[in-house]
Amino acid sequence: MAVCFYADLYFILNFIMNWFLLYITAWWIHEPVHNKRWALLSAVCAIFSVVVTYLADCGFKIPKTFFAMTELVFLTWQAYRPENFRKFFTGFVTYICLSAFTAGMVFMLKEIFAWKSFSLAFLLLSVFMLFLLFRFLRVSIAKQDLKRRSIVNATLVHNGKKQEIKALYDTGNHLVSPYTGEPVAVISKDLSDWAGLSKNAAPLLIPYHSIGGDGMLEAYRLDILKFQDGSTRKNFLAAVSDNICTDKEIQIILNNQPMAEGGYNA
Repeated sequence: MAVCFYADLYFILNFIMNWFLLYITAWWIHEPVHNKRWALLSAVCAIFSVVVTYLADCGFKIPKTFFAMTELVFLTWQAYRPENFRKFFTGFVTYICLSAFTAGMVFMLKEIFAWKSFSLAFLLLSVFMLFLLFRFLRVSIAKQDLKRRSIVNATLVHNGKKQEIKALYDTGNHLVSPYTGEPVAVISKDLSDWAGLSKNAAPLLIPYHSIGGDGMLEAYRLDILKFQDGSTRKNFLAAVSDNICTDKEIQIILNNQPMAEGGYNA
């Protein structure tokens, strides 16, 4: 009986699966996205799989398990370029586990649609559905990556007290003081209560405009905000908001505008 090997379809399926699994693994282990590198690696490994499978079907004695493991090691190592073996091992194991989960999902689809074999139509449908999921994950991971790069750890020092906090750089924060023109950070009510701002100083009213409406925010000067990279913000204005962020871990929202007369960066 003649066996037909659709090399082009096999390549496309492997390419999409490789790229899909690289994305979902990165999402799981919180790795940044590298589109061009992952696309190239996915294509190279897909070609490698096609060649190995074709040679094996032609009767050549090829250790397919060994080549498969070598391919996975090469793919995960070059995709994430880990700093040490521990990170590589975490990414490698995560990739394998998610591969097994994805394969199980494909088999489940096969049972749901009552396909008795892996026909061409089933493979095309699987590729299409995985592509849609891939597109969804791509957007989700991009947002996660942007958030990861925008959140920094910092230490707030005010009136001799110190507090470790998480700060968010938000390019959408355009709040400025109409009196000095300096940018104004936004802090949570909890952080304001910890610093005792309303007890020790009179507030400066800062007008704000947002989609939800307009109004006035009470602002106070904070002593020092120290970042992990060694930079600081001193004597800067911070407005207090009850709805600073849906993420409860964020206690202060900053912007990238340069400081002005009232305070400064160091």
